[in-house]
Amino acid sequence: MKRLLIIFFVLIGISLPANGQKNTKRADTYFKLRFYTDAIPLYEKHAETRKSKHVVENLAESYYRTFNMPGATKWFGYLTSVHGENLEESQYLKYAHSLKAMDKRNEAYEMLRKYYAEVSDTEKKSKIDQEEEYLKNVEAIGARFDIKNLEINTVLSEFAATEINGNLVYTAAKTSSNGLKKYRWNNQKYLDIYMQPLDKIHLGDSLSVPYSTDINTKLHEGTFALSPDGNTLYFTRNNSFSGRKRTDSASVSNLKIFEAQWVDGKWQNIIELPFNSDDFSNEHPTLSADGKTMVFASDRPGGLGSFDLYTVDILGDGFFTEPKNLGPVINTDKKEQFPFLDQQSNLYFSSDGHPGFGLLDVFIATREGKGYQKPDNIGLPVNSGYDDFSFNVKPGTETGYFSSNRPNGKGSDDIYAFTVTKPLIIEDCAQLIEGTITDKTTKALLPNTQLQLLGANGEVLQTTISDAMAQFKFKVSCTSPYRVEAEKMGYEPNFKSVVTDERRHSSNDASMALMSLKEIEKRKALALKKQKEEAVRLAQIKAAEKREKEIQEKALAEKQHKEKIESTIQKEKDLVREKDRLVIKTEEIHFDYSLWYLRRESRKRLTGLIRILKENPGIILEIGTHTDIRGNAPYNRNLSQKRANSVKTYLMENGIDAHRIIAKGYGESVPIVKCPSEDACSEEDHELNRRCEFVIVHWK
Repeated sequence: MKRLLIIFFVLIGISLPANGQKNTKRADTYFKLRFYTDAIPLYEKHAETRKSKHVVENLAESYYRTFNMPGATKWFGYLTSVHGENLEESQYLKYAHSLKAMDKRNEAYEMLRKYYAEVSDTEKKSKIDQEEEYLKNVEAIGARFDIKNLEINTVLSEFAATEINGNLVYTAAKTSSNGLKKYRWNNQKYLDIYMQPLDKIHLGDSLSVPYSTDINTKLHEGTFALSPDGNTLYFTRNNSFSGRKRTDSASVSNLKIFEAQWVDGKWQNIIELPFNSDDFSNEHPTLSADGKTMVFASDRPGGLGSFDLYTVDILGDGFFTEPKNLGPVINTDKKEQFPFLDQQSNLYFSSDGHPGFGLLDVFIATREGKGYQKPDNIGLPVNSGYDDFSFNVKPGTETGYFSSNRPNGKGSDDIYAFTVTKPLIIEDCAQLIEGTITDKTTKALLPNTQLQLLGANGEVLQTTISDAMAQFKFKVSCTSPYRVEAEKMGYEPNFKSVVTDERRHSSNDASMALMSLKEIEKRKALALKKQKEEAVRLAQIKAAEKREKEIQEKALAEKQHKEKIESTIQKEKDLVREKDRLVIKTEEIHFDYSLWYLRRESRKRLTGLIRILKENPGIILEIGTHTDIRGNAPYNRNLSQKRANSVKTYLMENGIDAHRIIAKGYGESVPIVKCPSEDACSEEDHELNRRCEFVIVHWK
């Protein structure tokens, strides 16, 4: 065992099983005797082949009791994963302590959250969240102590140090103490009280001597308190009488507080205090500055759980008031031990029930009237993931001693000297949201701007007004969303959203520029003008693009149309170009003299013309009929028109739309052969002038 902790001085009178019994039974016996270092290898051997719940539970507990946190973490982890539903809350808590000691605090909290969720304990699950946030706030202070591992420390246990008359008086398990007898909880020697001159500490523990051979016995002695006048010493010892141990009904040698008087240069008249009992332990006494009050730890019935802190008034002549529990502000259902009262009666103590970094941490409860304020964790690096305890302050200074079994020490429990370098100010993580309000157009500062800070649900948290320099500031929590709204008469309101992170004391810029309402109207008018101008410009561009597209489409269509026409001309032998005209050639179309009706052979000659018109519905055709000069001009013009109409009618009868046909009678006005008189031309010339022409005037 490492120190006066829980039942640190317990002795149990149970004999070991006879040789030849199974290792598991022998390990169980060692475990019951609290010979944990002897039980561990036997349980480990058994666990190689069969990891029963019983074996793993005892193995995890043995490692935990001997402060082997890697081993405890391993086996508690196995327990919770394989037998989680059948474990007690205390086992989960020990697993959490083990994880914290291994610097796995987040994993410890997640494991506990999961456990409390499974057992539907929302209150404790909520407390885990609060504890985690609280420790972050403590951790944020940083290292508030300079600490030094003392040279007198060894691989064994040294703890509970204080300065008395130029000596460092402390508790230790020396290799030379109590003969060869070992305390088989951890296979170390039993504890005694030693002292060494303060100016010789740097020489190691070789000069340490027993504080008193009358006080030190073959059993455990340790944790003590000296009265202000130096004449009365209170110390903890196993229950004994005349040097022989005494046990309770369960064969447990509990702890008691004893008193010794300094008489004739030595400690005499050693007696136990009247509120001791064979059935429970009293341990770790501390005295108030005036010596009239004692605070101690006890697991007596009626407490809140495990060890609680109690107080008694010292009345003199061996009389004390009845012990009074310090109540739920100080005590929890876990362990509260190693109390220390400073000159102002502030109470320091160690606990694994208040929010800590792992196992026992040191806490301070400030004196308030006749009671105490809620305890606070005193912070890093005094507290660690392991047991930190026996904290005391030298009167009138910021220095003192504490003890710890942290892994980077010299051995088991070590004594550390400390100096306070920072005050204990525990604050929630906070940041600033700040900035400057300006005119968006002129950049001028805008003092007296109304500002509101809104929370995640839109609730107003704070209000302020920008100062003469147009600046503002809000103090806010970390990792939270906020909205800052700014409002000023004559200006359009504005806002800025901010989400804070985990960086303490950092600043978030929420500067804003406000637009004046006059400027807004001015800009609206300008924007409207620009909008109209832009609309006109876009319309013009669109119209131009449309025209260009139409031109391009028309040109393409015309090109394609011309190509189609040329292709058709190439295929149709009856399509012929004559100078600047495109005509459809047919055999001669004859009419009887002075008549306009189509003759039968003429109708047959129009068959090819009709086919071409049907195959090319875009053709607009002019039927031009001509006469010779014989007869008068009006007559000839009328006759030719009738002949043209006759051809048109025939074409319409054969399915050609009327709007595609232009019937034009030219009479004698467009001769092929010009005849000055009737007799000037031959009959062949007159016949050549009498003709019917089919001219394509348009081809869509």
